[in-house]
Amino acid sequence: MSIQRLFFLLVLLTGMSVVPIAAGNAGSAASGPQAIGHNLASHKAFYTLSFSRLDPRNYRNGIAGGLSLEFANDCEAGYTLNQRFVIETNTEDGPSLSDMTLNSWEAQDGAQFRFKLKDVLNGDVDQELDGEATASEGDAGLVRFSLPEGVELALPPGILFPTQHTIRLLALAHEGKNWLQAPVYDGSSADGYTDVGGFIGSELPVEAGETPVLAPLKGLRSWRVRLAYFTSDKAQDSPDYEIGYRLYDNGVVDDIVFDYGDYAIRATLQKLEIKPKNAC
Repeated sequence: MSIQRLFFLLVLLTGMSVVPIAAGNAGSAASGPQAIGHNLASHKAFYTLSFSRLDPRNYRNGIAGGLSLEFANDCEAGYTLNQRFVIETNTEDGPSLSDMTLNSWEAQDGAQFRFKLKDVLNGDVDQELDGEATASEGDAGLVRFSLPEGVELALPPGILFPTQHTIRLLALAHEGKNWLQAPVYDGSSADGYTDVGGFIGSELPVEAGETPVLAPLKGLRSWRVRLAYFTSDKAQDSPDYEIGYRLYDNGVVDDIVFDYGDYAIRATLQKLEIKPKNAC
């Protein structure tokens, strides 16, 4: 699997949701999943990419690119997330330019998920998906694709979609718990879902907000989170890849490291625009 594909899958699985809460009210914010969902706010964010660890024999010229996302909370109508990921690499096989977009909508209760994905590699469409997934508490879920037409994918009981996965992590962090094991489907594949093991570390020092991009996070609590991803089509003891990041009490994610074993990529938050909060 290419470096572009692996990185994009991780971006989708993390959801990259932000849950802005006024810094002055952070300590009194409700911590249950429903309350956290109601506090999701519309935002725009941009991350730049760099190598955290690499084998120079394979990635001699490094990488360039970024991730942009726009999240909208329509309260009872659900959550909309539009993502675009552009990355240029130069390996022993030559240069490669990947431009990938995912537009998705998720119901507030996590029971429905709609998505459209388009992946363009060196100017040619490499993958295109369009579908809708359903899930019920305790029951198996199902994805029906209109592209590729007529394809269906069974999902296991307990399946989570991206925003719900982020909400569950935040709720556990607020409760002082440190583990979430769950299957996740994000719209990036017609072949299967991913089992994700999430570890929430000890709480970090309160954010000082000394840089402009982190100023909106001043005074907020945060935790280090590490997620391990296991493909659903085989039994295995070790994950295919892992991701570590800093998760703020309002859901903003920063200092992200995608670890593939022989190399790792860092995504750093460069711009963050929090839009006015809707009344839910």
